[in-house]
Amino acid sequence: MQRILHLGKSLFSNFYLGTSVLFLVWVTFFDGNDLISLAGNQMKLIETESEIKFYQQKVNEVMLEQSKLQGSAEAMEQFAREKFLMKRDNEDVFLIKETTNKSILERLTGE
Repeated sequence: MQRILHLGKSLFSNFYLGTSVLFLVWVTFFDGNDLISLAGNQMKLIETESEIKFYQQKVNEVMLEQSKLQGSAEAMEQFAREKFLMKRDNEDVFLIKETTNKSILERLTGE
């Protein structure tokens, strides 16, 4: 306790040093735009910018796909069959699930 009091006295004996320390403490913890909130906002900004890039890439992919589909009826039919599993009235569609061969150890452990 004595050391803390001695440190406080020596710190505030110099007006400029004491004022600078108080300013740094205030800016770091108590201010409306404190450094902790600033760091959190910076992380959110980086995350949001990466999401923006991701969605811009997806939009570009969709626009490219749309331009391919608008030119051809065959491409539209192929797209509908692949993406939405559509079929013609006179045909049947069978979906086959692929199974993997598991070893005895994998069957016993349930992996």
